[in-house]
Amino acid sequence: MRTLPLIILLPACSGVPSALPPSASPRTRTSSTPPPASASPTPAAQIAASVVPRCEAFDWAPRALSPLLRPIKPGHFEHAAGGKQPDQAAAEQGAFESECQDAPDGPSERSPTSVTLDGIAFELTSTTLAGKSGRGWLGNQCAFSARLADGSGTAVHLAAPELPPFNSIRAVVRAGSAAFVSVSFNGYSKEFPQGGNRVFALDLCAGRVVWQSANDTSNGGLLLLGDYLIAPYGFTSEPRSLFVLDAHSGTVVQRLPIIENVCPSERWAPNWHRGDPCDPPGQKVGAATNPHVAGGLLLVDTNTGSAAFQFE
Repeated sequence: MRTLPLIILLPACSGVPSALPPSASPRTRTSSTPPPASASPTPAAQIAASVVPRCEAFDWAPRALSPLLRPIKPGHFEHAAGGKQPDQAAAEQGAFESECQDAPDGPSERSPTSVTLDGIAFELTSTTLAGKSGRGWLGNQCAFSARLADGSGTAVHLAAPELPPFNSIRAVVRAGSAAFVSVSFNGYSKEFPQGGNRVFALDLCAGRVVWQSANDTSNGGLLLLGDYLIAPYGFTSEPRSLFVLDAHSGTVVQRLPIIENVCPSERWAPNWHRGDPCDPPGQKVGAATNPHVAGGLLLVDTNTGSAAFQFE
């Protein structure tokens, strides 16, 4: 048998290791930069990212509105319930109370200076000490801005003299680019001679105040029903009234007395026991708040009871 020699071929020795293909590399990629194919968005994505939402203008033309409500006499609720108006809660959210209202120890900085309410971004832009209110408590003159939270439109700025001292935002309700804002103080009107408890209608597309109500129009919630804006006013011994406004112009369509004829109110019911009295039926006590629709009726809470109104 013929023997063949065993020949082993060895690679040439080198100080540099042979390169491995990227998929076989033992090193972990540490760069946070994505591959070139996804490093930058496509032109279409860039365009979409730069588009600002369009602001749809609100129709502010005044309306010729007929009366919306009439009071209900006690004992007549069985004939009034079941209306076609769907149940609807009041807008009662507020902002900047501790910074803007008067207080025994003066104003403080306990609440956020930026807040979004009903799709509207509010920012407290300044606070200036306004001295003492009629009851001897220190408070501020505030200024704030409002704009649509999606970035469209133009900001509206509210400050003195339109916004009186000691007033904070009490309620906000929005209809597209229109905002209705109630500002109020916490006390009797005689203690705040500079005024307050007003409603402002803001055009958040054009960046302007369209109209503002008279003093003492709203102190506890707003309700928007189509072309009508509902605002209750009244605090303790002051007369309580329900204002029905044309939301487009601020014109007062109706001013109705708020007299309790429901006992107890829905809010007070969990704390009420049979035989407990509600507030007197006159206009003695209880702030008028929380205008809402329930069971086909419009109800306004006072303190322990409510006033009911029927839709025309």
